Amino acid sequence: MKRINFRLALAAGLLFAAGISQPNAQQSGPVVLRAVTAWDKSILFVDKYMDWIKRVNEKGAGKIRIDYTGGPEVFPSFEQLEPLKRGVFSTVVTSTAYMGALPELNATWLGFGATPAELRASGLVAALDKVVREKAGVTLLGFPLQMRFNVYLKRPLPSADLTGVKLRTTPVYDPVLRGLGAVTVTVPPAELLTALETGVVDGFAWPSLAVIAPGYARAIKYKVTPPWWIGTDVALMNAAAYDKLSPDLQKLLTDTMIEIEKEVPAYYGSKEKAEDAGLEKMGVQYLSTSDAEMIRIKKLHWEGGVQTFLLKPSPKYGAQLAELMKRFAPK
Repeated sequence: MKRINFRLALAAGLLFAAGISQPNAQQSGPVVLRAVTAWDKSILFVDKYMDWIKRVNEKGAGKIRIDYTGGPEVFPSFEQLEPLKRGVFSTVVTSTAYMGALPELNATWLGFGATPAELRASGLVAALDKVVREKAGVTLLGFPLQMRFNVYLKRPLPSADLTGVKLRTTPVYDPVLRGLGAVTVTVPPAELLTALETGVVDGFAWPSLAVIAPGYARAIKYKVTPPWWIGTDVALMNAAAYDKLSPDLQKLLTDTMIEIEKEVPAYYGSKEKAEDAGLEKMGVQYLSTSDAEMIRIKKLHWEGGVQTFLLKPSPKYGAQLAELMKRFAPK
């Protein structure tokens, strides 16, 4: 009668139960990766990432396949880093603001209009990849999302002086809003419309692409232009899963992401134009920020952002990332 190694049998059973297959030289079929999004797939923030998945699956047919697992209903948006690190899923598109343990990713917000392709060319992808590998065991695939961010108001203001104005915020907006005198209020997106209607806030900072659909446009009358921020968000992957891929499959993932990055500005630019047309139909008017005020706003964002997102929370990496981003800083 054969003896069975109980520990090996148990380990094999656990691997099978977890849906993980052990490497096998004779195993056929494509490598399968699981993908997650920080937002529901119906929200256009994920559009180009989903396009990346589609193209990888088409180009890598028979060799690699990315299966979409779900969004925040599967893994809450602010809790996706840990399961990514553990390899529960393979890749995610997310906001840098959601990756609290990786504040260095917020360096992408200090590009002041540099496109994803220009940020990559500057060496930012390589620099951040080194950081997130060392800190979290993940790799940075690239930038499939970039949006412009504006301030929206219930009443007009003669200038960018926000003294006493109550604005809904998140930390990325704070250096500018507080620097201009605003009273900042943290309000979950689901409660923002009520906060506007009841006077808890006088306005909010928000992406230029998602004001009508959630109903916020019904409660505001003004959009401040040009955008005060341009935010670039990230696609990450479990580093061990990436490193196990053959060089040709690694190249496929990266080259396809580079394709996507080149298309991002035009794609989201067209979506913003459509949003603006809808706002105009609803009677929303535009308030212009002067050139002098924009210079001040950009300096507040640069100086406050470097301190808040890089130097203070990241003494090891912050200074070198700030130095890299200096080329984009306001003069």
